[in-house]
Amino acid sequence: MLRRGVTASALLAAVGLVLLALTFKPVVENDGVGYFVYLHSVVIDHDLDLSDEYAEARAEGVIFYQPLFTQKTAKGLAADYFPVGPALLATPLYIAALAIAPRGQPEFGPPFSIAITVASLLYGLLALALAYLLAAEVAGRRAAGIGVAVVAGATSFAYYLVYEPSYSHTFSAFAVGAFLLAWWRGRDRRSSAGWLGLGLLGGLMALTRFQDGALVAIALLDLPRARWRVLLLAPGLVLAFLPQVAVDQALFGTWLPIRPAGQELSLASGHYLEVLFSSYHGLFSWTPATLLAVAGFALLRERRLQLAFAYALIVETAINGAAPDWWGGFSFGMRRFLDLTPFFAIGLAVLAARLAPLAGRLGAGALIAWNLVLVANFTYVIRVDRDPGFGGLLAGQVPALRYLPNLFVQGAVVRDLILWPVVHTGFQPLAGLSLLLAQAGCVALALWVAQSRRLAASLP
Repeated sequence: MLRRGVTASALLAAVGLVLLALTFKPVVENDGVGYFVYLHSVVIDHDLDLSDEYAEARAEGVIFYQPLFTQKTAKGLAADYFPVGPALLATPLYIAALAIAPRGQPEFGPPFSIAITVASLLYGLLALALAYLLAAEVAGRRAAGIGVAVVAGATSFAYYLVYEPSYSHTFSAFAVGAFLLAWWRGRDRRSSAGWLGLGLLGGLMALTRFQDGALVAIALLDLPRARWRVLLLAPGLVLAFLPQVAVDQALFGTWLPIRPAGQELSLASGHYLEVLFSSYHGLFSWTPATLLAVAGFALLRERRLQLAFAYALIVETAINGAAPDWWGGFSFGMRRFLDLTPFFAIGLAVLAARLAPLAGRLGAGALIAWNLVLVANFTYVIRVDRDPGFGGLLAGQVPALRYLPNLFVQGAVVRDLILWPVVHTGFQPLAGLSLLLAQAGCVALALWVAQSRRLAASLP
């Protein structure tokens, strides 16, 4: 039995590493600029004057929405409306990259782009490991494996794990997964220190993506048992969120984050149904696996977990539906719901547990295949920020089939080591092998967390 488990883990690691070598793009662009300019500004320049970082991004030809990064704050500084959490979480790898390039140049190229995106990859894989631990407690290991495979391959998660890793979504899924696992494990026996720790994890959620901070209210489901100790959440929340407070004070002179002009939330004119069902990146329309996850929660017997998911889905729908750009911009699916990745894994696992093993695997394979074609559809057929309509979305799947091979030649590893004559980048064995080794380390650590005896002690 042990030998079979080791073999299965080795096979999973090998398959995962090959896929990463073929697909993972260590590029900082778009929203990633806003998340990670803090690193160079604070670590290298020792200030929060971000204007030179934005100028460098333009000079290096980085793709990003420049009007957002040319705004000035009331203090006359270049504005950055993105939270600091992803930069803080990536700091250890960024500092390690300084050993290779002590001057911090190029700011958005290797080794710094690799350090930042490998950090994103690591936290994304850890998010899947934590989701597995949660799902396995509820539905068992086999069903949890199917649930995590579907959430990884049949939602927007895969796209932002490998093709746009400089976004915050992998960090967000990790922070929410850590909070949920700590909350669920300690629901009946949490000490005062445990409440403080849960507050710290709640603060980390808010520090990573502001809207995720609302999920800390899930802990209030324990109020009948915990009573006054729930108040101990507050010190942890405040302490974890202090870095953002300091940044907002320095840049904006405010105590809380603010939104860009014209991007204020409007609950009255919200697009709640569109967020869920529109052909313009609607959550259930683009990723039907998430609708199946909702069905799985309807079958769940754990009442508190059901309420936690219902609250999370409602609050995220409310926030995203109230945003002027409710569709998420040029986005693969409703990416702003990726913080609910652990919940989706649980719902899918519960559903898989009700199916015969073969039916579960075939269903998972079909969902993943559909999503893979949809990535090609989005990248090569839709191509720009537009609503394709349901007819266009479905019809685009057919011509997208011929672009499927393109998805597996995007990875920096395969380009550095094998495809360099085709992409005209030159043979770069040191860069390719170094990145492959870093990816292997990420995969190994995530598998270790998922299979840790201490973390998985209570799993069926």
